[in-house]
Amino acid sequence: MSIAILKASVISKIAAGEVVERPASVVKELLENSVDAGARSVGIEILGSGLGQIKVSDDGSGIPTSEVELAFARHATSKLDSEADLESILTLGFRGEALASIAAISRVELVTRSSSEETGVSLQLVDGVVKGRKSVGVPPGTVIQVDNLFYNVPPRLKFLKSESTERSLIKRIVSKYAMAYPHIRFRYISGNRKGFRTYGNDNLLDVIASVYGTGVAENMIDIREVEQDGVAVSGLVSSPDLSRSNRQEIIFFVNGRLISDAQLNFAVIRAYHTMLMTGRYPIAIISLVVPPSTIDVNVHPTKSEVRFVDKNIVFRAVEKAVRRTLLDGVSKSGVIKSTVVGETFSQRSSWSESDSSNKNYEYPVTEDTLINSRLSGMEMPVLRVIGQTNATFILAEGPDGVYMIDQHAAHERILYEEYVDAAKMDKVRSQMLLQGFTLQLSAEDSEILSKNLDKLTSLGFDIDNFGNDSFIVRAVPAMVDLSDMEQFLMSIVKFRGDDIHGVPQWSEDEIIKRVCRLVAVRAGKVLSYDEQVALLRNLEGCKSPGTCPHGRPTMIHFSLGSIRNQFGRSR
Repeated sequence: MSIAILKASVISKIAAGEVVERPASVVKELLENSVDAGARSVGIEILGSGLGQIKVSDDGSGIPTSEVELAFARHATSKLDSEADLESILTLGFRGEALASIAAISRVELVTRSSSEETGVSLQLVDGVVKGRKSVGVPPGTVIQVDNLFYNVPPRLKFLKSESTERSLIKRIVSKYAMAYPHIRFRYISGNRKGFRTYGNDNLLDVIASVYGTGVAENMIDIREVEQDGVAVSGLVSSPDLSRSNRQEIIFFVNGRLISDAQLNFAVIRAYHTMLMTGRYPIAIISLVVPPSTIDVNVHPTKSEVRFVDKNIVFRAVEKAVRRTLLDGVSKSGVIKSTVVGETFSQRSSWSESDSSNKNYEYPVTEDTLINSRLSGMEMPVLRVIGQTNATFILAEGPDGVYMIDQHAAHERILYEEYVDAAKMDKVRSQMLLQGFTLQLSAEDSEILSKNLDKLTSLGFDIDNFGNDSFIVRAVPAMVDLSDMEQFLMSIVKFRGDDIHGVPQWSEDEIIKRVCRLVAVRAGKVLSYDEQVALLRNLEGCKSPGTCPHGRPTMIHFSLGSIRNQFGRSR
């Protein structure tokens, strides 16, 4: 086959494949046009999965009559004029590709009227070609209806999900833009079912209530707008009592643009350090405002990613803003009074990595059903031990009911805080082994251990590399039981932290948590009454007695009122 220039129709369909992946892509592009047009009210209606019909209407500035056809030409835009404009893009759209791409793979009807004109115009296009035009009397604004999406590119249909999945993706896009622009009224309708409606009163919490429900809205904490190094951070984050099983509800907007950024997601997750259980994630709607010259928005076909001049500055600003919000907000609300009384030890200690953006942690979260029964990190009341049950839980009486304490989680918390305090003061106690213990490792394990010997030394270990993937252990932290040394050491060596986007696999914090988990008293261990009392007294002295270092609750509270209700007693 000889080299030839492609036909315009083929070029259009190739370009459309980059911009329009699925019905939700069409909704996103049309919503962005409405926002850029200064709309105060936007309506979105879909039929089925959106393949049949998508209609987006707004009361924005509209398109002048003389420019209607031009709006569907490729690379035609009113949002920039020169190369210099690319350095300071403030609009969501700028390439002039969206309408042309959508029109190339569907049937489109546009009804628009510019606010500066008396009459509007209706335009019909098929395969990107104008098939009809007429003047109409309509209010200022724009209505775009997209029918039969992908009808002329059937192969694209094979890559779509089920109707319900595509519909949920559209709703997710609409809800995200509603949260990004709370001053705009959004109305979403799917078929004959009402999706949701926002009020356009510039109150993000009201939008959260419309999208997620009042139960979620009541557990959100406002990030008071703060600015650090030119990065302004605002939005809402969930209290530690509210969580999800995935990261999908961590949402970022940069200068009003919806973006996906795994590293910024990690900054939020890290801010919840020890507040959430492993495998659980917060809800966060965070808006960042940065100088346009410090970001490049022209790095992704769908404009869903941006490139920062200095990513570390943004990362630190997000983490710091969220962390402060959690520490201030939850303590004022009375939900958590002392989950963390200050920055975590590894953020402020001299022996941890100096750059906080390069530390790695585990991040946990509470089950939604435990909102009212967990202590999270509240100040622990003085408890009277009743006894032990199932050789796992300690029952105790408190000022307002009964408490059930997980002996393993409680002991983990005690050991963790003792270990942390000792490490900060460089006073970790070690115990010398009467005879050095030899470890023979795989090449991979040997390399990892070699890179982390200094960290292990600072935490009470004495381990030397003998070469040929062989190591000799001469000392371990004093808290370690020497009876099963091989299993303990291999558990430490085999440990793998999450390697998330350049964050180191091991940190002092992870090692400490791992040691404490291995050393803490196990479920199934029968404790004497005196041991139970001692455990609770030590737990009372902890800064964060409500959770283990991994965020799991150490105790559950059964209030006297709830107990009375269960027995049908009024008093």
